[in-house]
Amino acid sequence: MLKKTLYTAVLAGLAVPAAAGAQEFSYDYVQGGWAVYPDADPGDQSYVGLDAEGRYALNQDFFLLGGFQYLTDDVDYTTFHGGGALRLPIDTRTDAWAGATIEYQDYDPGGDDTSIGLRGGIRHMVNDDLEVSGELRAVTGDADYWGLRGTATYYVRSDLALSGSVDLFDGDPGLLAGARFMF
Repeated sequence: MLKKTLYTAVLAGLAVPAAAGAQEFSYDYVQGGWAVYPDADPGDQSYVGLDAEGRYALNQDFFLLGGFQYLTDDVDYTTFHGGGALRLPIDTRTDAWAGATIEYQDYDPGGDDTSIGLRGGIRHMVNDDLEVSGELRAVTGDADYWGLRGTATYYVRSDLALSGSVDLFDGDPGLLAGARFMF
């Protein structure tokens, strides 16, 4: 019993300073930048191109999300996704979220596919200037894949941030760098 009481007191003590300087997460932003996937499938392509995404809060609990990616090498790969998600606050510095999307993928040459995607993630403010986040995505259909992305976002101002990500796209690593504009 004493162990549980001490554990609860320590957690409460840690939460007070975190709450004092915490910022509210923005779910109203657009983000874009450059993406590089060296030696990505199919056929050991080395994709390079653009990556963009955005979110728009409908209220405190729900937001819309969407994105676009255009990568090129011998084969061009274009994808769009759009859908909605539920925000799940964990504490003043950490949010989880989960949602569903409609996914469109086009390999040129090679064909296209429209399917359902499931996406979820977690966002954590390390301090007032640095956010770290992770996202897991699973896309169904003929061109099904899974993805895992880890991102660090540095807030230069309240409406501007720089971001960098490491992404696993069906097991193939990629790097992304860009900027985020909050509105």
